[in-house]
Amino acid sequence: MVLNGKSLPLDLGRTQRLFTKAQVRALRAAYRGCSYPGCSMPAQRCEADHLDPWEKGGRTDIKSAVLNCLIHHTARHCGLFQAVKIPGSRPMVLLPPELDPEQRLRINTYFMTPAEGLEAEALAEETTVKWRAGLLDVEIAEP
Repeated sequence: MVLNGKSLPLDLGRTQRLFTKAQVRALRAAYRGCSYPGCSMPAQRCEADHLDPWEKGGRTDIKSAVLNCLIHHTARHCGLFQAVKIPGSRPMVLLPPELDPEQRLRINTYFMTPAEGLEAEALAEETTVKWRAGLLDVEIAEP
């Protein structure tokens, strides 16, 4: 993706804590809305969230970021659900056992076309199977 005809860095490492406008635009284009399954909050009303806490050495890179609306951003940091980092894929969500006894990895498909939604659901299911079988190293992000 090219924004405004000039290249802008999307991985800043530890050089700064807050995400830049370019990073947020890239995240909004990629995810379109809140990461929480079923949430209808559009990307323009979401916050970029570090999956690895900045205060514990996390980096300000888009590969370690997700979009969350204010409610789900707060809920994630309170431990009410978990963000899961998947190698080579977008982050997914793991709901608590009370909400999802099957403990399946999930993607918010609210802003996807029907075809994209089906593909995302299939990816989440395939990833869940590989993760449970020990064939995939996933990292559950700290709250």
